Amino acid sequence: MSEIAIFSGSTIIYWSAIIIALGVASGFCLSYALYTAHNGKAAAMWVFFPIAVFLSVLFCRFIHWYCHAEQYAGFFSAITDYSNGGYCLPGMFLGILIAGLIVKALHLCDSSAALFDAIAPGAALSIALIRLSAFFNASTRSTIIITNPKFQHLPLGVAVPTSTGLIEYRFATFFIQFILMMILAVVLVFFYCRRHDIPMKRGLQNGQTCFVFMIFFSATEVVLDSTRYDSSFLRLNGFVSLVQIIGALTLLGILIYFSINSVKANGFKFYHPILWVVFLVGVGLTGYFEYLVQRHGSWYLKCYTVMSIGCALMAAADYFSYLSVCSKER
Repeated sequence: MSEIAIFSGSTIIYWSAIIIALGVASGFCLSYALYTAHNGKAAAMWVFFPIAVFLSVLFCRFIHWYCHAEQYAGFFSAITDYSNGGYCLPGMFLGILIAGLIVKALHLCDSSAALFDAIAPGAALSIALIRLSAFFNASTRSTIIITNPKFQHLPLGVAVPTSTGLIEYRFATFFIQFILMMILAVVLVFFYCRRHDIPMKRGLQNGQTCFVFMIFFSATEVVLDSTRYDSSFLRLNGFVSLVQIIGALTLLGILIYFSINSVKANGFKFYHPILWVVFLVGVGLTGYFEYLVQRHGSWYLKCYTVMSIGCALMAAADYFSYLSVCSKER
């Protein structure tokens, strides 16, 4: 049940909606400040954000309808009636990508990659606050029940009322993501301000902050989405969720991109196959223990620990591949 913040006549405004709105506004303010402070055009941000928000809502809704069609009367109902149903986060990134390309096509920015660099810290901040909003509508959505009283409190556990009126404690998936995204937002601000002008040997001069955001966001989502009971799946696949698939493919795509540019810039070095093997080991650990946790739910502590290690290995392989393309000269 969502907690009501404002009730006036027939108008009801929920706390979760207010927090989400603050999340979007905070993301805009942070991205706007970073972009304009580094000679970006203010008009680009003012045009980008309304388009990005509109497209993000539309695509998030469309993907959720595709994965959870049983929750809607039909496609038209899904994209016109927002009083029920949900959203799937990957749609946000598709909306941001298209909005950035539109801004570039309108000649409001010199580089869409530079625009995405400034958007990345704001996106992390927005996601953090959007996840925090879950604490105002009881949407914990975790499959993990915590029975040890030592962990039945934040940041790991949160009380959830059951259908029988009792209280059980579940893993605070959204609160953990809130913490991780807040940390990532802070890290990205410093990264953007200190490293976005570092020369690259090959590849995109701009886009570095965006790549770092995608690496670490994708790695955390692969694990956290596995803990949810409402994960979105492709209609022909009920094993690995859509978010996990997109996260893994994003990490793989970044590794391939930087590996190709690294080999062209530095020649084939001994560390290239090492990074590739590390990535494959990470994929293997993550996939195998995802299989185990679905078959043996009581093994969640061991399984998610190893999955986190596997995703960390994939992220590390991506990040060190990126570093191999950076020039040491300033």
